[in-house]
Amino acid sequence: MHMDYEKAVRHLGRFTPLLCKVPPCVRDTVCDVRLSLDKPVMLCCHRQILFLKNDGTVSAHAGADCPRVMAEDLQGIFRRLCGYSVYSHTDELQNGFISVERSLRVGIGGTAVLQNGALKTVRDITSLSVRIPREIPGCAEPLLRAGVSLREGLLLAGAPSSGKTTLLRDLARWLGNTGHRTAVLDERFELLADGFDLGVCTDVLQGYPKQAGLFHAIRCLSPEYILCDELGEGDFPALQAAAFAGVSLIATVHATSPQTLLKRPLCRDVLALGAFQTVALLDGRERPAVCAQILRAGDLLENDGSSSADSLRPGRRAV
Repeated sequence: MHMDYEKAVRHLGRFTPLLCKVPPCVRDTVCDVRLSLDKPVMLCCHRQILFLKNDGTVSAHAGADCPRVMAEDLQGIFRRLCGYSVYSHTDELQNGFISVERSLRVGIGGTAVLQNGALKTVRDITSLSVRIPREIPGCAEPLLRAGVSLREGLLLAGAPSSGKTTLLRDLARWLGNTGHRTAVLDERFELLADGFDLGVCTDVLQGYPKQAGLFHAIRCLSPEYILCDELGEGDFPALQAAAFAGVSLIATVHATSPQTLLKRPLCRDVLALGAFQTVALLDGRERPAVCAQILRAGDLLENDGSSSADSLRPGRRAV
């Protein structure tokens, strides 16, 4: 694991030495570290939230021995995360996050600054959420052994922190290492992160918005597969163009069940388009990057999300 816990917390000012004392057994379960104004430092783990104590240990309860986050802490850490150039992160702030050293994503909470009704930036920072990217080589193997046809397109659906990005990263590694021309759109600088292995035949486009990245990959890189994270409602035209170009798409989307998936117009549209013939629903944050259900798009649409999981047999072609 290249982007480990210590690298993720090294920018967090006076809290860094304490966070580095957190026991390894806890570090391995931390999804993100959250700093909120006038509250203790929170370590959001797979199964619970823990609070940092003054001696570097953690507690399930926020007691008097837990250091509180002050306004000057947030402002100083925010400036450091921005490399002391907030202006250079304007485009990212409009989407509610900043990327650090093109490897770490930090969510921002505060007061919105609007321009013509659209978010321009964030001021008076009240919270910072430092996500910790994970590399779990081989986590895609159960999905591949189930015989899912990646050529027909695969949509990975799950709740936040359910391991969608981790699973997508391992699929890119597997495709790129098995001789398939693969393009990864790393819009938020999370997939490649700090040296993660995305495969020898994989090209990575970092910082590209979905539409520009998809068009660039198709025109210039001739991929067999394009992988991208966190589809949004405005991405349908670009996905439609990619599907019509004959590229196989693998992407992630936020959804906690087949029913919630189909309530999103984007998901209904891309499934009806045929860009994703298979949907893999992830189990949840307690078992990250683990698939709970594998569903066929046609069955989902026909039964309005009430279809039971396919019993796919090992031995079917995965690519």
